[in-house]
Amino acid sequence: MLTLPNAKGCLKRIARIVACFLLVTITSCALLGEDQRAEATAHADRGLELARSGDLASAESELRKAVELRPADPAFLSSLGTVLAMEHKLEESTEVLGKALKLAPQNLTVRRNLAANLWQLHRYAEAKRHLDIILAQKPQDSSARLLRGMVAENTEDYATAVRMLASVSEQVKQRPESMAAFARAYYHIGQKEKARSTLKDLSNHPAGSQAVFLGAQIADQMHDYSTAEHMLESIQSTFPDPTRLAYTLALVRYHQGRFEECRKNLVPLIDTGHGGGEIYNLLGWSYHKQHQDKEAVQALEDAIRVAPWEEAYHLDLVRILLAQGRLPAALEGARRAARAFPGSSPTFVVEGKTEARMGQFRDAIASYTHAIELDPANVEAALGLADAQYAAGQNRAAVDVYERALKNFPKDARTPLQYATMLLKDSEMGNPRAESRAAQLLRQSLKLDPTLAETHYQLGNLALKQGETVKGVKFLERSVSLNPNLAEAHFALSRAYRRERRAADASREMELYNQLKQTESQPSLDAPPQR
Repeated sequence: MLTLPNAKGCLKRIARIVACFLLVTITSCALLGEDQRAEATAHADRGLELARSGDLASAESELRKAVELRPADPAFLSSLGTVLAMEHKLEESTEVLGKALKLAPQNLTVRRNLAANLWQLHRYAEAKRHLDIILAQKPQDSSARLLRGMVAENTEDYATAVRMLASVSEQVKQRPESMAAFARAYYHIGQKEKARSTLKDLSNHPAGSQAVFLGAQIADQMHDYSTAEHMLESIQSTFPDPTRLAYTLALVRYHQGRFEECRKNLVPLIDTGHGGGEIYNLLGWSYHKQHQDKEAVQALEDAIRVAPWEEAYHLDLVRILLAQGRLPAALEGARRAARAFPGSSPTFVVEGKTEARMGQFRDAIASYTHAIELDPANVEAALGLADAQYAAGQNRAAVDVYERALKNFPKDARTPLQYATMLLKDSEMGNPRAESRAAQLLRQSLKLDPTLAETHYQLGNLALKQGETVKGVKFLERSVSLNPNLAEAHFALSRAYRRERRAADASREMELYNQLKQTESQPSLDAPPQR
């Protein structure tokens, strides 16, 4: 048995042995850590060198090895994330850069690169948050200001876009896409001449005719057709794709209402064997606008023959047949499209509209319901379903659909407008509460979008019904200014002017109404092509 002094000595020896063991272990771990760090650094250095030489795949491989060895090193993660972004692997790059930023939240370069990824992925709110953090710390960061301007333009904050992009104008000029965004923002805030000046700078851009072509497309989108046409004509001898240029020039002329010139631009392309689906499609619309019905349908059939996979051409054919009042042919086309694109919500919406036009409301309800099942976010399907249910006498069901649509699409001005229109019909059938609810919905629609002529028309009519003639006249005058072809608004305005004893004005509006009714065709679903 050990005596106490001997026990104490034994414990001291054991403690020294343990301490030596721990010291050896710590030293070994430190040496191992140093070896890992050195090996990881070597992989990272090779990766960066390969990236600089353009061998991105090998660079990625080397940087992955570095990260495997040192997964908590923000520098290695940042380098890997950057190379992944260069390879357009944006989702993975964003994940890797996010990890790097958590480890080094003060690293503005990592945060900027992450914001750039998020912008390219259309995750604008997240990109904005990171860019605002950068600019709070470094207000003059030119790359962050450029990117913040692009994010603002994408999110329709055009005043901020102009302010940010104007502050880094030299950087903006280096990229045609930035200049296009800058011009578009100027158009949106009403500074048309500055927009044109920005587009003019594209004429001397190193990107050449491609930059000018992009500028022309922006001008066309913003309804500045003369600028778009001038820019396209300026590159007719230098643009590498003459067919695409001719088509785009024809599209600009179509948007201007110069339908015969549009046709003349397109026919030679077809005659020389360059008749793609989009060319036949636009030709069909130009014939339609000139009331050449047979030629319009043939051109759309040709578009489908050339490119049967393009859903838009099938739907355009149905729209044109509906506009011509050829309802059985339109229904046949709609059902052909539904067979060709069974997973398409827009196709079943068009089928539902066609069935509703033919009075086949139960079939229309089925088509609209299926369209909603395919895409619950399709507002056209929801509004069509409610209208078809109301027409079929299913008033309670229609109200339920409209109420859900108000919640699901709170920013869509058509929803309260169409709901109010239904309620106004109900009020004429003796429902006293429907009129007040309709008035509330019309005010809501007006607030969401003050440019809808139909909303002003309904509000004007309601004001006249309630004896508020002056108020009604203002709404109706605004309605016909927004849409001079809305015959019913001219008729209502004529009545209102007569109440005010403005006989000449009343006669003028009645004459306009009669002219529109004489030339009025069947209700049309058509819209000028923008593609």
